[in-house]
Amino acid sequence: MAEVIYSRYINQDINMINFTTRNLSDSIVIVSVAGKMAEQEREHFFNCVGEFVDAGYSHVIVECYGLGFVSSNGLVALLRACKRVNKKGGRICLTHLDSKLAEVLEVTKLGRLLAVYPTTLAAIDSIEQKELACVG
Repeated sequence: MAEVIYSRYINQDINMINFTTRNLSDSIVIVSVAGKMAEQEREHFFNCVGEFVDAGYSHVIVECYGLGFVSSNGLVALLRACKRVNKKGGRICLTHLDSKLAEVLEVTKLGRLLAVYPTTLAAIDSIEQKELACVG
């Protein structure tokens, strides 16, 4: 079982977001997001991802099955985090999207910038295949 290395609850008035994070390897971290991601929560998410990038993780898998709402500010946070991870040669992968978020990413074409997978395992397999291709 992966070790929980980070858990943060952000509660500002009625807004709440929870990040629970597990390190999968030296390069992959999984961030499970629960709650909503709007204006007040976007910096907390970006900072959470930033802490792992600064610690040396190059790939971040964001499990969205607990994410109830994502505003345009939440999308900005995802894109900023993606840019930060990409600068380190890694990827952000989104998994377990609900139908509304998947539709927003498709309509806005943001799905082309953010790697989207149906499951965490699919994201892990994709990352590992790319890492093997770079080595081979």
